[in-house]
Amino acid sequence: MKRFIIPRPFSYLALIFVILFLINFVGIFRPVRRIIEKKTTIPLKEKVYNWQRFFKKDLGGCELKNEKEISELRAKIATLLEENKEQKRLLSAPLPKSWQFLTVKAIGSNDETVEIDAGNNEKVMEGMVAVLQDTYLGKVSKVSEGISQIKLATFGDEKLVVKIVSTDSSISGKGLLVGLGQGRMRVEQILLSENVKKSDLVLTNIEGGDLLIGKIEEVVEVKGEPFKSALVKRLFNPEELNTIFLIRGKL
Repeated sequence: MKRFIIPRPFSYLALIFVILFLINFVGIFRPVRRIIEKKTTIPLKEKVYNWQRFFKKDLGGCELKNEKEISELRAKIATLLEENKEQKRLLSAPLPKSWQFLTVKAIGSNDETVEIDAGNNEKVMEGMVAVLQDTYLGKVSKVSEGISQIKLATFGDEKLVVKIVSTDSSISGKGLLVGLGQGRMRVEQILLSENVKKSDLVLTNIEGGDLLIGKIEEVVEVKGEPFKSALVKRLFNPEELNTIFLIRGKL
């Protein structure tokens, strides 16, 4: 029977591996390994780690960018939904069907004025009436290329011919609405004989359509005067205005 003989070179190689294993086991090569790790392994791992962080950061930036884009898209969708809701309310309001509207956004406000995101570029003109559903807000007073200003009915020099409607929908009086500033209004030149009461509604007629201005808050009579007046409370907060409609005219 022929014996299997391991070639001598393989025997030497196996012996070397055994010796290296034993030397490593007893710790002779540990100083050498520390030097190798310090000079080669650790720098290599640091480079790999830095590259990984770089790519993670880059991907994170992409994620943030995607999140930003998604958030912007959601904001646009919310804006469109809000505009759609306001347009539906506008369509359901008792306004002349022949009216044409320009949809704009409020971008700033105080007690007496509102700024909107439309101007000459959108063919906004001074004198255009601004409405919120069937509520009269005011008129465009200043126009630039991309921004316009609306003077609200409470503005100090604003005047409107109005009618006053009682809770049973009958006309209880007529007069001239005057803006007093600081969010206040007053109907003047109301005949003493007219039965105007608190909580009656104040309306103005614009191109054949009645628009709500506010509600009577207090009726004021001065002895010896031929007319009485009434303080009016508006029914909206300028700071909460978002979508606004400008009346362009009729079809």
